[in-house]
Amino acid sequence: MYELLSGGRRMIRPVLFPALMALVACTGLPSVQTVSHDTLQVSQQFVAQRLDQSWARPHGAIINVARSLGTEAEQIIGLVNETTISGDNFLWLRARVPDESDPGYFDLQEFLSRTEGVPVPFSRVSNANLFQATDSLGTYFYLEWRSGSSTNCVLAFRRIMSAARILPSGTNVLEAMLRNCVQGPIADALAPIQDREISFSATTGTQYDAGRGQILSPLAAPLLE
Repeated sequence: MYELLSGGRRMIRPVLFPALMALVACTGLPSVQTVSHDTLQVSQQFVAQRLDQSWARPHGAIINVARSLGTEAEQIIGLVNETTISGDNFLWLRARVPDESDPGYFDLQEFLSRTEGVPVPFSRVSNANLFQATDSLGTYFYLEWRSGSSTNCVLAFRRIMSAARILPSGTNVLEAMLRNCVQGPIADALAPIQDREISFSATTGTQYDAGRGQILSPLAAPLLE
């Protein structure tokens, strides 16, 4: 479900997402109080949102879809893809309150259990082959994939606690996964998950500008409109 739409500068191609219209067919969400999380994970559709409703402001953002999962909420921000590598660039975000089984730190297998798996061109990821780096928000982890001399892809993960940045109302953990292929260095591919681009929400005005942003309001709810 990571690929959102096709056309225009090879931005987003429909490979993992069967079709955008199937995901955003509903403009409203049903009551979810009595539905199990596993059922919501399978059945709840994504709804298209404005870019200025994004929880982060990655450069190259072109679309934002989101859904409510009861006590959790999920966004996928589609990013421009100017490479010929199959698959789409995206920043996946999930805001939630950890339950009793949560390890309290980033755990790869536990993290992947809430995603749709490993996106192409990556096939295997493990704790053993992850690089790690640190910025003002803490530690993030990533895997590299290279094609030729100039095309580089990353698969990156991080877990952001409420002490590091303001999160959507009612949650205290923001999990992020980035798949990004670029014509350029690994540092450029990693930028959307680093503190300069994931620390802030998108602008609140009518025009979206990835070069500006503001801290997400503590009153901002993860529920969809």
